[in-house]
Amino acid sequence: MLSIELMLFNKLYILQTELCPNSIANKLIMKYILSIIIAFAFFSTTVAQSAVVEQNKEIVLKNGYYQVGSHEFDRLIKSGKGMLLDVRTKGEFDNEHIENSGQLNYYAFDFKKKLDLLPKDQEIYLYCNTGYRSEKTAKMLIKKGYTNVYNLERGIMEWIFEELPVIIGEKTDKKQPDKVSIEKFVSTIASDTLVLIDFYAPWCGPCRKMMPLVDSIKTQYHPRMKVFKVNSDVSKKLIKQQKIIGVPLFRLYRNNELLFEKDGMLSRKELEAIIEEYLFGK
Repeated sequence: MLSIELMLFNKLYILQTELCPNSIANKLIMKYILSIIIAFAFFSTTVAQSAVVEQNKEIVLKNGYYQVGSHEFDRLIKSGKGMLLDVRTKGEFDNEHIENSGQLNYYAFDFKKKLDLLPKDQEIYLYCNTGYRSEKTAKMLIKKGYTNVYNLERGIMEWIFEELPVIIGEKTDKKQPDKVSIEKFVSTIASDTLVLIDFYAPWCGPCRKMMPLVDSIKTQYHPRMKVFKVNSDVSKKLIKQQKIIGVPLFRLYRNNELLFEKDGMLSRKELEAIIEEYLFGK
């Protein structure tokens, strides 16, 4: 690319000296030409860098940090160029995590202060369950002056779905509520009664906000409809089998038929409208 700019500079120089032999005018014209060539070179370099990122669909530059797919994230980790950090709670980390991860709790009061201890001369690889907390962390690091920050866009949930390796902890999940097997799920959605399934996670803020509404709906429409909760953290086989990579997720079934699906939060009005459409045909 540089050779093109030099050829252009040379041709323009010859042309302007022939057209304008005055030395002072020459200098002014040359300064103008040189500024144009420098701007062109900068633009060309920027476009080339952007093209490299776009060629790899698993890496997307966003607000100074990189959103990365699971397989590319795995490749980056294996390169050994950076530090891998899990920003979930200690309990989540102990349940399962990516090998060689460090751990800092996003919800800890001193979390932002501890981020300052991360090396600025290394690449930083971040992940959580769905990518939400780790993306927030990536934004914090960019504000602190870090330049090589990579976030696992859809979190360890997608990582597991892609059958990439994790370290399974020794802690049991028997005491955790709403653990649902594939068999239990299949028998539940086979009911001829309307069934609302709430896929959630205990650590998920939007999930917790939805819980009072879901409990209220369960009471409001009993016995005409069933409400069934699935804890994604302890129902791993089901979550993988259903290809779920984010929570909260709401599904409405009857006789094995999926009638409605919504990823994210719902208002009471929205949820009631959907339920009553299938209960009463409104």
